[in-house]
Amino acid sequence: MDDLDNRLVTELQGALPVAARPFDALAARLGIGAEEMMARLHRLAAEGRIRRVGPVFDSRNLGYVSTLVAGRIPAERLAEAAACVNRLEGVTHNYERRHAYNLWFTLTAPSAEALESALATVRRRTAPAEFHSLPAEAVYKIGVHFDLTGGRQASAVRPRRVCRAKAVPSQGGRPPPKPAARPTRPAVPAGPLTEEEKLLVRLLQGGLPLEREPFAPAAARLGWPVDRIVEQIRSWLASGIIRRFGAVVEHRSLGFRANGMAVFRAAAARADEIGRSLAAEPAVSHCYRRPALPDFPYNLYAMVHGRSEEEVRSVVRRMAEAAGVAEYEVLFSVTEFKKSPPAYFSAEGGPGEAADAD
Repeated sequence: MDDLDNRLVTELQGALPVAARPFDALAARLGIGAEEMMARLHRLAAEGRIRRVGPVFDSRNLGYVSTLVAGRIPAERLAEAAACVNRLEGVTHNYERRHAYNLWFTLTAPSAEALESALATVRRRTAPAEFHSLPAEAVYKIGVHFDLTGGRQASAVRPRRVCRAKAVPSQGGRPPPKPAARPTRPAVPAGPLTEEEKLLVRLLQGGLPLEREPFAPAAARLGWPVDRIVEQIRSWLASGIIRRFGAVVEHRSLGFRANGMAVFRAAAARADEIGRSLAAEPAVSHCYRRPALPDFPYNLYAMVHGRSEEEVRSVVRRMAEAAGVAEYEVLFSVTEFKKSPPAYFSAEGGPGEAADAD
């Protein structure tokens, strides 16, 4: 990648203009022609550096619930269990990590009941494997953005949105802990989307075609003018239904090969203060408060990306010292079994079995 590629990918992640011809607008911003822009986009996609381009929806603002699941699986059955997990439609990320809890996946569902049903299915099919649901109790940061223009190491990810503690519904029936402060941008319930709006979500969630007029196929399907789609995306961005509009990149191909889930044990009275401190670190892309387990007593989670495991460990060590936290671990990803966008408003209602389920 040359300097222009680095600028393009950095801008594309979070600053793609919402316009009828978004790639033309970005080309003008970078001072290049539209044809060169499209040629570079197609090459970067073919090289696997860009996974998809388009809106990143906020599941809670669409009425969905989600959780992080920790699994303890016998090593000889890990691949089998991961394949079973992947067959659930609502699974978006599924990783092997180096720890006794060695399988970690995210699960999104249209209701708490559907989520619990999916977990019951996995538990039944992988017994005696052990799974624990760890829903977010507070969100301090969500925002993946790899800055390729500064040449920095530890500060590889620049923050996109840092929030005060934000309570979310628990999956158990107990009310979630009350946050220490009001969120900077509270969730805006989507309300009942119209069937046309749900169809638009389905058409956009997998990414835009890399064409100069990428909304044209969706407009033809809906019978809408392109300008109406553009205005709907702008409205959803303003309300928080869309978190960002841009590219999802393959960070390993960009040089950020180490992915560490840093977990910290914080006293309840200081958890939100410490969570905000962790979220302020540029190398952190996601930061949450989650329930602790008897044999896994950590309640703060921060995803840290770096060019090496040693770099990630150094960043986490600095974070822990700054926050005054003595107990922490870093769980590095070993195998990526799945990484895909959620499938909202599927015909079946999700998260049931995917098409290849047994």
